[in-house]
Amino acid sequence: MNDSEPFIARLRQLIGRDCRYYGRPCRIVEILSAEGRIVLEGREAMPPIQIDQYGQAAFRGNEHIEVPMFNQNSEFSEDLQHLLDGLSAGRNG
Repeated sequence: MNDSEPFIARLRQLIGRDCRYYGRPCRIVEILSAEGRIVLEGREAMPPIQIDQYGQAAFRGNEHIEVPMFNQNSEFSEDLQHLLDGLSAGRNG
């Protein structure tokens, strides 16, 4: 994955940016280069209910979504391409 380091460095500049991921409003919160994943935080108006270790409703919190950067052939994943397409949609609302 050494060849991908310049690309990952550019992805890090996107941390904090709003986007749309399959129609859902999200924010890019982390780039996990060792795992080859991008972490998104869902930004719905009403976040889902989180449960505690006993399965009881505890609080509402934003969901975190891990998006793979690469597919099994070490090419950019379809999910990553969809995410990058959604960057301009997040900016426009």
